[in-house]
Amino acid sequence: MVGLDVDGVAELARAFGGLYFETGQGSEVTNGAAEGVDMGTLEARTYGVARAIGRTAPVWTIVNDVAGFIGPEVFSSADQLERVCLEDVVMARLHGLTMGLDVCATFHMGIAPSALRQLTRRIVERAAPAYLMAVAGNADPMLGYLTTSFREHPALRRIAGRTTADAMRGRLSALGVAEAAAATPDVIAGLSARYARAGGDRRSSAALEADARRELAALQERGWDVGLADTVRAEARVDAIYEHARAALYAVIDDAVVRDAATRPLRVWTAAVSRDEYLSSPPSGERLREEDARTLATLYAARRPQVQLVVSDGLNANAMNEQLRAILPGVRRALTAAGLHVGEHDLVVRNGRVRAGYDIGGCTAADVVVHLIGERPGTGLNTLSAYVTYGRDAAGAPRWTRELPHSATTAVCGIHPRGKPPDVAVAEVARVVTSAVQQRRSGVSLV
Repeated sequence: MVGLDVDGVAELARAFGGLYFETGQGSEVTNGAAEGVDMGTLEARTYGVARAIGRTAPVWTIVNDVAGFIGPEVFSSADQLERVCLEDVVMARLHGLTMGLDVCATFHMGIAPSALRQLTRRIVERAAPAYLMAVAGNADPMLGYLTTSFREHPALRRIAGRTTADAMRGRLSALGVAEAAAATPDVIAGLSARYARAGGDRRSSAALEADARRELAALQERGWDVGLADTVRAEARVDAIYEHARAALYAVIDDAVVRDAATRPLRVWTAAVSRDEYLSSPPSGERLREEDARTLATLYAARRPQVQLVVSDGLNANAMNEQLRAILPGVRRALTAAGLHVGEHDLVVRNGRVRAGYDIGGCTAADVVVHLIGERPGTGLNTLSAYVTYGRDAAGAPRWTRELPHSATTAVCGIHPRGKPPDVAVAEVARVVTSAVQQRRSGVSLV
């Protein structure tokens, strides 16, 4: 909807039966669009837009506030996050909006799971939002952040004096489950069987329950919580994920890994002089420090590379320490075998974000940059991604800038033996690079 005014958005909304409006203080600051306006004012204007659309377009509208997903560049403490959630609820009510909260925190904000649970309870006591978002175990494995868990909802509803929605209560009743039932393995197995039967599975209830118990046993062997009765174990698991993520955020790429994996490695730094600055000020990790930019500008005086390989710690240097040996040499071999000229040096960036790769593309005048970078932690696995960017326009002129839209980049994500295996990732990166060179494009325009 970028480029549409309120009337244009309202006109578009008429094609839908309902609208989901996601917001939260801080997004404009993070995206460099605040233009000196304070976050509270910008958020109030956002609610005004939501109200205007809801009044103009005859559709049902629900608003979800996810302020804590923004990160430490905006919020540096649990107290700040709590204040913002309370402010947003008040503003939403003044605008007549039905708004709920995703009381959440990225791992790099440094708010521990126990502190987030306490914060959530205080917000529910003081503000009673229309609803709370939740995931199955506090840690969202896709987005890598902490939020409320489903097992917390019964107690939080009691605090707020709320009940489940009529539709949910009816659904639970139809499945034969009492809202307050403890989620023991027997209850879960029975619910799973009834749910499968309602979905059309014609096997006997006994067979379906037996399947569910086997799946639960397998999950328990892997350390997963399977019910409300195991709260201590569940919280310990989330604490372990949190500690794993915090260690990853402050790790560094091992020298031994670089020696083993990289070809003629050259280390460079971004403008972020410390890890804390890197986490709290994203733009500092998007550009090289001036002396390193000057060095790279003269690195390939004789022949510029078609492809430049870049390695950054990103938000998880441990991903590099675990996966780089299995990825980087294979990518270089595959690209060389495809007849591409790969830069003689692998560039290793300290405190690097994705846009640092665009900066390197401009300095080296490469056609393509393949940027291997540690992904945001929070799944319990140290995964990395490969960002492939073709840096020339249709006329062949360089288009490398720090403002290059991320839609110009193709990402190969989730690289890990338990995700996208390294050998599969190597082959995929090679295919993407080859296609980018042939088609002279990357990202959403790559066929």
